[in-house]
Amino acid sequence: MWPQHGGKTASIKAVLRKKGIKEKEFIDFSANLNPLGTPPAILKAMQESITHTSNIYPDPEYPEERAILAAFEGVKPENVLLTNGGAEAIFLAARLFKSGKAGIFQPTFSEYERACLSNNIEVTYLSYEELETGSGRFNSDVLFLCRPNNPTGEIISKKVVIKLLDSACLNEQAVIIDEAFIHFTEKDESLEGLLQHYSNLIIIRSLTKIYAVPGIRAGYLLASHSIIKKLEAMSVPWSVNCAALGMIHAMPHTYDHLAETKKWLQAEWKQIKTELQALNFSVSASSVNFYLVNDPLLENHEPLLLFLANEGILARHTMNFHGIGGSSIRLAIRTREENETLLTALRKWRKQS
Repeated sequence: MWPQHGGKTASIKAVLRKKGIKEKEFIDFSANLNPLGTPPAILKAMQESITHTSNIYPDPEYPEERAILAAFEGVKPENVLLTNGGAEAIFLAARLFKSGKAGIFQPTFSEYERACLSNNIEVTYLSYEELETGSGRFNSDVLFLCRPNNPTGEIISKKVVIKLLDSACLNEQAVIIDEAFIHFTEKDESLEGLLQHYSNLIIIRSLTKIYAVPGIRAGYLLASHSIIKKLEAMSVPWSVNCAALGMIHAMPHTYDHLAETKKWLQAEWKQIKTELQALNFSVSASSVNFYLVNDPLLENHEPLLLFLANEGILARHTMNFHGIGGSSIRLAIRTREENETLLTALRKWRKQS
């Protein structure tokens, strides 16, 4: 069985061995990390934090780090709660609605459903088309929305989100919006400015993707003070380690890196998209560092997954994304050289198909 997430190279290799693909050096296009890597300021801060603070307990309320994140995001410290990665934030937020009903806009990240089921929450699948057109009637206590969405990389407009929040307010519903990849987009796309107007809004953020540090679990929630207090009461004390805390202290020194990432990514994605479309592949309208690819000559894309693996490229399957079911593959944007290796492999595939 294919693994549930990208980046699990050992699990993917085990599947490939069973399917007759020999062990080799792979380029991992299954994990969605910043192709420009980790800023030196972040690496230095994490190393120094481990050296100087690993032998002491941090303040379990993380007041300094909350203040830094609040300034970084343009909110108040009382609107911030640190978590052990975005995954903890998802499961923690779901606990607020234990034994209730949730609507999840699909296709999307599988952990929202897992978090709901672990809290005995009844799940209903909703479509992004209903959201865009405003035709949906969502009978739930809470709605989950991924923005930019995983696996497509597409971003629902702020105007549509505001309509959803207005409707949810009238229906006494909460809206949880996962913005794990928002730092790859332009600032005016982010939603933290809406917190002062919508007490029903919970935003999830991650530092793993933009700083390319998946082994350092660091995330946070943004919400009204009253919601943050409820979440804080349910959270595990000292769940954030000293390396993650050190990273947060370096965030004010990463603005140039973030700007460079966005500029480089836009140019690189434009080039990749042009090449893929010329090869008669369909691609999603991504705004971030990953995208969906569809070969119109295929229904199930496992043959393409295996072909790429044979060429030394690990792609992300979409078999566990509701509404896609393996009819595409997801690919990360990596370095220029690595992206060209991928394109060369796809040209070879197209010649053979």
